[in-house]
Amino acid sequence: MELYGVLLVAIVAAEVAMRVGLRLLAKQDGLIAFDEVPTITPAALDRFFDHGFDPELGWIRKPNTRKKDMGRFAYSIDARGSRVNPGHEHLPVGVVTVGDSYTFCREVEDADTWQWGLAERLQTNVLNFGVGNYGFDQALLRLEREFPTAPAPIVVMGVVPSTIARILSVWKHYNEYGNFFAFKPRYVLEHGALRLRPTPVTSRNDFFRLAEILPGVQAHDEFYRTRFLREAFRAPYLLSAMRNWRRLALAPAKAARRIGPRLGLDEAPFAALVTALDSGGAGQTARLFAEPGPAALLDALVGEFVAMGQRLGFTPVLLIMPMKDDLYLMQRRGHFYRNFVDRAARRLPVVDAADALLASGNVRALFREWHYNPAGNARVAQLLADRLSTLNLRDRL
Repeated sequence: MELYGVLLVAIVAAEVAMRVGLRLLAKQDGLIAFDEVPTITPAALDRFFDHGFDPELGWIRKPNTRKKDMGRFAYSIDARGSRVNPGHEHLPVGVVTVGDSYTFCREVEDADTWQWGLAERLQTNVLNFGVGNYGFDQALLRLEREFPTAPAPIVVMGVVPSTIARILSVWKHYNEYGNFFAFKPRYVLEHGALRLRPTPVTSRNDFFRLAEILPGVQAHDEFYRTRFLREAFRAPYLLSAMRNWRRLALAPAKAARRIGPRLGLDEAPFAALVTALDSGGAGQTARLFAEPGPAALLDALVGEFVAMGQRLGFTPVLLIMPMKDDLYLMQRRGHFYRNFVDRAARRLPVVDAADALLASGNVRALFREWHYNPAGNARVAQLLADRLSTLNLRDRL
């Protein structure tokens, strides 16, 4: 009996230690999740509302604000909600851009965005309504809101390949563990037609009613079924840890990735290891482009962008900007969203930056940490300006 007692104490102690360790790992955004409703504190919610809560889109960059991205890179948002374009504000607006953080151009100053470089080349003002972590769906809704008061003859939709994952999400936490505040609208395809499902969280009070709201969210968020239920940690934590060993292995893999390049090592092998262990990220993006359902939804959103251009009188242009891990994955396996580009190109002008960025021969040299550096943005600006020239779209400016 004494032996059984010792074993029981050891198991209980190991279970407690595992739970404590998992709680510490959960503080790293995107690493692990717990199968429970998170506690939202009023102080954290206040910071989110001050930063940019939006009851229709989920979140936004607020007009007339100035901040430093990562505490280093200053940016300013003008009265229209567009990132400022220094030295070009006096010019007529020729291009409006919408999209995600690669459109907003995180990790650079205002004069190092690709919109600034495009404005220099075209001698027109280029508005920037990009917002971090937006999907194609949110960007479309933002465009519909802003275009009546900020019209332009050309609209560029700038997205990363993982937009195909973002359009399947309602609560980011189910695919980006720890992103508790990011609820969003999403479109669904019903009998071949797009139907908008508004964001389920539209007020401050809703964040304190998550237990009531989440069942409806779970029914329409693809990642609740395909990732979260499988990977979220729950008691008994020892068994959960054995089942989810890949999530635990991500922590040292990501640490090695951060340290390796600082020691002069090539980042690519570390990125490949992270991609192999992570059920999200670039590997997930490549898988989704091969699945008929997500591909059909993205194609339908492209069609809606084209239809919006016809309705509002602008020329739509799609700009695809691969992330660093997308490029590393393409170096190993080839271009994984080429079929989507070919389909979209039959409907509107498409600028896919992948080949040009890969041709540089040094992927890491195009990035600060996770977003393009000034050189990477300059390359995108040149690609886009060249494409507009071949299409004679400059004549519309």
